[in-house]
Amino acid sequence: MPSQVALTVAYTLSATISVSAALAIFRRREVRGGRPLGMLLLAAALWALCDAIELHLPTVEGRRLISQIQYFGVISCAPFFFHAAMELARLEARITPTVLVMVWGIPIVSLVMAWTSQWHTWLWVRIEMPAAGSPFSTYVYGPWFWVLAAQHYLLTALNTAILLGARRRVTRAFQAPMMAVVVAMLISWIGNILYIFKLGPWPGMNYLTISLGLSGAVLAWAVVSEGLLDLLPRAREALLETIADGVTILDRTDRVIYSNTAAQDHFGMTAAASAVPPAIRIPEKNRSSAPWLGELAVPNGPNTRWLDMRVDPIADRWGDVAGRLVVTRDVTVRKVLEDDRERLIAELKTALSEVRALEELLPICANCKKVRDDKGYWSQIDVYLQTRAAVEFTHGICPDCDIKLYSQLREPVPE
Repeated sequence: MPSQVALTVAYTLSATISVSAALAIFRRREVRGGRPLGMLLLAAALWALCDAIELHLPTVEGRRLISQIQYFGVISCAPFFFHAAMELARLEARITPTVLVMVWGIPIVSLVMAWTSQWHTWLWVRIEMPAAGSPFSTYVYGPWFWVLAAQHYLLTALNTAILLGARRRVTRAFQAPMMAVVVAMLISWIGNILYIFKLGPWPGMNYLTISLGLSGAVLAWAVVSEGLLDLLPRAREALLETIADGVTILDRTDRVIYSNTAAQDHFGMTAAASAVPPAIRIPEKNRSSAPWLGELAVPNGPNTRWLDMRVDPIADRWGDVAGRLVVTRDVTVRKVLEDDRERLIAELKTALSEVRALEELLPICANCKKVRDDKGYWSQIDVYLQTRAAVEFTHGICPDCDIKLYSQLREPVPE
């Protein structure tokens, strides 16, 4: 049997751990789930501190009074756990007034019964001082105590199911801290069962108080080390979910450990997919280079989706490649516009060649040899050419015209 001093130290240490964890969590109280988790740990700390004080009270009424104070923490743990689970699972919109009455109604009635227990036996039939050689009081429970215990067990089971369901929806980075919350609550659940049913090596010892301290340590680890309530990782996650570019993170074996909504749309995969899409398989010769750039044609129903892809290695603390960051951008519209532009340019070149072929045909009068310009005017061919080319003309008479025009002026040639 543990000594009174050892039990006092254990209960006080459990309360200290719970308060420390609550302070760490309250620094992040603006994040959903932060406030109820912090309040849960403060309730657990009050519970443990009252257990430590009760060990040193010499009368039944003194132990009744400290138990009445303790009940502020006793009745609050399961409901605060419910609020934390709902907020962490993003289900707080479902907490209606009816749900609040169902969650808090029995605990509040139990608190009233604790503070009026000297006049009835609904919660405690009687409180017995420790027997010789034992530091533990004996509480003989009334019928309402089992109503409260049943409600707390059902509520804890519901909270655990909510968190396990939410764990499947969050990104892989947050699955471990979410599971830590479940483990923390299971530890306290086991401690409660051991205490209520007087199990374990020392019946009467409040194992729940000790287990709540352990739960507080697990929650502190999930918050401080794993970033359960850190705003920055959540902001990064929110940013990645809202950007238009696809972001996929692969581990060293090319398995998908994260993909945002855009990437899932680009490759037609689900959020839970772990197999790398065939489209982002990287040629072996490029696996160690950074970055790798490429253009992908991904089937998209009857059409083709075009993606620009960039792959960068992610190095671990020793400089080895621990994974890859794949960023994709949908350039289908740009690709279609480029194809339309190329087609239009080809059509214009064809039309231009046809126009040039037509421009090489020069209308000329069959009689006077005047030519017609593009405005429909007829002009001498030398005038036409001078206006369109840097050509200067010199005038002379060809032999045929010389004979035709001036033959009568020539002297007859003697025979």
